[in-house]
Amino acid sequence: MPVVSMSGAWRIMVVSKESLFAQRIVFSGDVQKMLSGELGTSTSASGRRWKLRFEHNRGDGVWRPNASVEAGEIVRHGDEFQRCIATKDVLWTGDRDHDDLKLLLTRPASAGAPAEGVVGSPYAVDVNLHELPASLVLPSLDRPDVTHERQRSYSYPTSAGTPLRRRGL
Repeated sequence: MPVVSMSGAWRIMVVSKESLFAQRIVFSGDVQKMLSGELGTSTSASGRRWKLRFEHNRGDGVWRPNASVEAGEIVRHGDEFQRCIATKDVLWTGDRDHDDLKLLLTRPASAGAPAEGVVGSPYAVDVNLHELPASLVLPSLDRPDVTHERQRSYSYPTSAGTPLRRRGL
């Protein structure tokens, strides 16, 4: 199921709908809501991490995930950042264009922001980087249940691979 990951505060607007099927956008993560995929509908979303999932309804009351999503890069256009997202609900023979639902995401660009945002599909990073989570705590290698074979010293070139000895063992 294609999703697009985002962070920060964005305005989301449906700018085009070429599908006969009903469309919707489901937000998850820090943002929990739905947006109808009708032309001109819009909403805002803000959070550290949130995702957009795209679905269609063929008229039978069942919402199905869209087959494919193309998420463009975040670029600066004047005094705002923009990102275009286009989806394809069903892959038909002879029609593989991502034009069934198109969104435009915008957010103000702060003064001194870079000319272009940095993005790696499907993840996005905004110019206001959030605080990183506390560093991960790795399990101690000096626990009593750790075997000697896992305890190795690599501080000196000649001792690499030599098992360490614990006092009292």
